[in-house]
Amino acid sequence: MIKVTIESLLVLIVVNCCACLAATPSYSQESTREWTDSTGRFKITGTLLEVSDGNAMIKNTDGKTIRIPITRLSKPDQEFLNGGENPFQMVESESPTTESAGSPSASGAGVDAALWATPKPVNWDDANQFSSLAGVQWQVPDTDGSLGFEPKRAALPKKSTFHENLQPLAINVKSRRAAVGNTVSFGVPKPQSRLSLVDLVTGKSIHSNPVEGHMRPLALLDNGSSVLMVGCGDQRSGYETKSELQLWRFDGKTIVRSASWTPYPNDKDRGRADAEVYAAEVLDGSRVLTISDKGHLVLWDLSNRKPIWHARLSERNFAMKLSVDRSLLALFDEKTLMVLNPETAEILGSTALAANTPTGWCRVAWSPSGNRILLTSIADIRVMDIKTGQWSFEFSLPGGPVATDALSYPDERFALLNNRLLVDLESKIQVCEYSGASQIESIGGMSFIAVQTNAGGVLVPAKFPHPAAEEILETAQKDPSLFLLHPGVAVSIDVSGVSGQYQQTAKQGLEKSVAASGYQLKESSPIKIVASISGPKQEAVNYIAAGSYIVNKYTSTVKLEWNGKTLWSTARSNVPGMLVTKRGQTMQEALDEAGKAPNTSMFAGLDFPEFMQEPKENQTAGNRSNALMSSQFTLQGLVDSK
Repeated sequence: MIKVTIESLLVLIVVNCCACLAATPSYSQESTREWTDSTGRFKITGTLLEVSDGNAMIKNTDGKTIRIPITRLSKPDQEFLNGGENPFQMVESESPTTESAGSPSASGAGVDAALWATPKPVNWDDANQFSSLAGVQWQVPDTDGSLGFEPKRAALPKKSTFHENLQPLAINVKSRRAAVGNTVSFGVPKPQSRLSLVDLVTGKSIHSNPVEGHMRPLALLDNGSSVLMVGCGDQRSGYETKSELQLWRFDGKTIVRSASWTPYPNDKDRGRADAEVYAAEVLDGSRVLTISDKGHLVLWDLSNRKPIWHARLSERNFAMKLSVDRSLLALFDEKTLMVLNPETAEILGSTALAANTPTGWCRVAWSPSGNRILLTSIADIRVMDIKTGQWSFEFSLPGGPVATDALSYPDERFALLNNRLLVDLESKIQVCEYSGASQIESIGGMSFIAVQTNAGGVLVPAKFPHPAAEEILETAQKDPSLFLLHPGVAVSIDVSGVSGQYQQTAKQGLEKSVAASGYQLKESSPIKIVASISGPKQEAVNYIAAGSYIVNKYTSTVKLEWNGKTLWSTARSNVPGMLVTKRGQTMQEALDEAGKAPNTSMFAGLDFPEFMQEPKENQTAGNRSNALMSSQFTLQGLVDSK
């Protein structure tokens, strides 16, 4: 007689699904139960994970994932699968190099949401405080900008109503998961929110039942199942406000919610009651960075809700972003771009924009390599090389603020503005206008595109630019007639805004830059290169470990103008970012020497745009209709049009 074991009947597998989940029937959930085959001879104790393609996935008491055809289960077990609530839970990766994100020992499991039920006052005196500082020598260590895994396409639910909105994605690279939130507050009796939790490696997803409330995801914690949520309502709505945080945890399809916590209660020095939580970044399992709408940046230990360090930035013009490996924090404050050690808030390098540079709608993003930081402010686009502390690219786009809602750095050469406009940073060409995406988040060279319609939804990993955009860019660069600015175009020079003693130097320098850029000089050309110098103006400057000093500051500015429109601009001051003194010379003496004259050397070293499209007459802020092509995201893929 041959001995048959349970292992011969139940096939052990590691689930690695690369397609979207099909709809499953509704089942009732139990934590564990005894499962029996149709002969009654073989039994196993475990928890149902999923029913797919006629098979039941069961996790046994040893943590193994078992597959068995439903037809070979006992009649009571088959009846169990035919009724009740859906107990679907995500199958954990059993890779020996990746800890299961749902295991009790996983990083992030130390945040006990139950403790939030107890009110806890915030004592800011317990935390270290730091202030922004420009002129810190750039000594930034290497950072790993790679994603570290190959993501797969995943299913999202269709819109529940026409008015339901898909919120910004919360992606956690460590747990390799994403939280996708939906909210609806119009056209329903009470606001509702729901979440989808996506395993980015397998492409599997679970979708929660609707929850009465009005909240969106801020960050997905490292345990892979707890989501830091923030309210979307106001004081009049009677639901969660933008100053309230909660922890939501997946328990199958059910959401388990913590009590609300207000991290910025009666925030002093801001002239208001509770500040709103604007953004959040996960540093590790229990430590999270948050920033308020008034620029109060804090590193919290969520396990005890204590601030570790904090900074009070500009009340309006600020932005932050952690590097992919979380070792560096890019921080912009009013006019200063800094790179910090997020653990200690030590500034590892910083630089300031010219004093007369207007800022607003500020955003920062890391390049896929981790060696560059993209900064947008109003219509200005800048890229900082964090190794040298020098700007690799500086230019402006016509039409007003360029990234009011979102900013991505999907490729070393390209920026994606407002989840819509793809710009080539080298040529300044507006390549493609994308539409149809509900949300886009770019991390480590991979962009996650969420599309949700009344017919269905999907979260797709992809790379920008897509092949058609690359092709049209290459073709366009071979046909200069498509552009207003291109090598060989005629330009004129206007140095009337430069004082007499510096006019000749500025003119000669601009002529050199024009020749290097391939432009031709013609006095009657409507395309003008306009130079100006403002100052001197006495300002205080700070150098790390050296104190504050007064300097006579000049600002040299160059603009490309056409028919009264500014196509491109750049500005530099005479204040050195890093001050080198001569033997026996004091810091103030060195600054006094630098303050005697403006920076005129910049005029001879300008890198003008190689190509630039002609602005449309009706172009307004946010309208980038002069891109080379357009492309629409659909559930089936991209649809291109020219």
